[in-house]
Amino acid sequence: MKQEGLKVLFIYPDFLEATKFVKNLPGNYSEGLASLSAVLKAAGHNVSLYHQLYMPDRAEFLRKIEAYAPDIIGMSIRTSALSFAKQMAQWLDEAFPDIFVWAGMYHPSLAPEEVIALQGIDAVCIGEGEIVCLDFVNDYAAHGRPNLETESFWIKDAHGALHKNPVRPFIEDLDTLPFPDLSIFDYRNLKSNTLQNTAEVIVSRGCIYSCTYCANAQLRNIYPEKKGYARFRSPENAIKLLENVLETDPKVECFSFNDAILNVYEDWFYEFTALYKARIKKKFVCNVRVELLNERMVKELADAGCYLITIGVECGNEEYRTKYLHRSMKNDHIVEVSHLLKNAGIIVNSYNLIGLPHETLALSLETVKLNARMHTDNIVVSFFAPYPSTRLREIAQEGGFLDPTVNPKDPVQLRMPGYKKSDMFYIRYSFMKLMRQYRGLYTKYSGERLAQEVKKLDDQILSGSHPRALIGAFRRQYHWANVKVKRAAARLLPSVYKRLRALRDKKAAGK
Repeated sequence: MKQEGLKVLFIYPDFLEATKFVKNLPGNYSEGLASLSAVLKAAGHNVSLYHQLYMPDRAEFLRKIEAYAPDIIGMSIRTSALSFAKQMAQWLDEAFPDIFVWAGMYHPSLAPEEVIALQGIDAVCIGEGEIVCLDFVNDYAAHGRPNLETESFWIKDAHGALHKNPVRPFIEDLDTLPFPDLSIFDYRNLKSNTLQNTAEVIVSRGCIYSCTYCANAQLRNIYPEKKGYARFRSPENAIKLLENVLETDPKVECFSFNDAILNVYEDWFYEFTALYKARIKKKFVCNVRVELLNERMVKELADAGCYLITIGVECGNEEYRTKYLHRSMKNDHIVEVSHLLKNAGIIVNSYNLIGLPHETLALSLETVKLNARMHTDNIVVSFFAPYPSTRLREIAQEGGFLDPTVNPKDPVQLRMPGYKKSDMFYIRYSFMKLMRQYRGLYTKYSGERLAQEVKKLDDQILSGSHPRALIGAFRRQYHWANVKVKRAAARLLPSVYKRLRALRDKKAAGK
């Protein structure tokens, strides 16, 4: 029976299917693990992080675990890492059956039945973990076994019986949490720091919206009381968090706010930016909700040092966006705000989804055209992923678009009669080129002539004789070859790569 602090090891699979065998890539920061570590260390426990930047083989993995010699292990599992976590949990069970292993993060919270059924997983933590994981680890340290009644945990007992405990209410006051423990990471070699001297931070939790493709709404629904789920640290506490990061790493030149929506509460936003201008005085990037932006807020963002904004466009068709995504913003307003941001010297990035349930090639083309009207500087185009427990996954299932024979590693998960997979590849890997073509038309023409020219290009792209499959296949190969070159440059010539990115951003901002 242990009375002293436990040796807790967090395992963080931080790679994708496309990069699982690529070594020497920089890693990503995890706010959740840093926060958990801070809470556990404050209680006297010893915390280590096995930050996996590629998929280890069995021998390497077990050597690492043996070197860490943990008393207990927590695995961070996102949906895209489930297959890797499954394999590693099995290795742990075979080699170290006496080490208790629990799983947490998005996938265990949204699909606990699936995760608890995995060989080697002894428990899952559902929802926010700081307080409940501390209770769990404290009990384990005191008694040498898990408390089967720990809130927010599903736990297997010694006989394999499953104990499902109710979810503890979320933490209402984020100021009561210690600042995240950055020391568990190789902080200077994280992706954001290596390439841009940028520190990733989060000053809020939750979201007030219920976008059907996002896990945020479903995470909110796991709690018995949902009111007040979107929470922020107080402006003063948030500033102190940033000051703590700067003390840890004085080389930080920029902050990246990974909050779902930084401008969701207007009073908080203006109080925070006033303090930021007075005490932090660093560049920053953030995510915003476009329908909440106005001219005053855009000016405040620019004055505070914001140089890049990311807008979630997702789909360019208003009717589809409202009906299926539960996002009711108007295209004209998106365009107006985008132009306000660009005129203020702020780079505009957009998130876009391809292969949504009931989507067609023509609808995807509307997304391209909306970005062209916005004069978007950079785009992120992703294939729709039907995450567990989301409403959009249910819509895909109801439409008969989820084929159980589709390989989970296939980037295109839906099979829709009205939208060929080859056409999705065409749009995904031609998005930027098409956007520039339409932007040229919007710049050159107006009125009836513009409508004629746009229709002419529409007809060409949608024509049955247009070699979309061939073009898509070629551009897909070119895209991934280009990605490999950039990754190599980031690893081998980081200073040059960083300067090139900075030049690109300055050009986009018109500076």
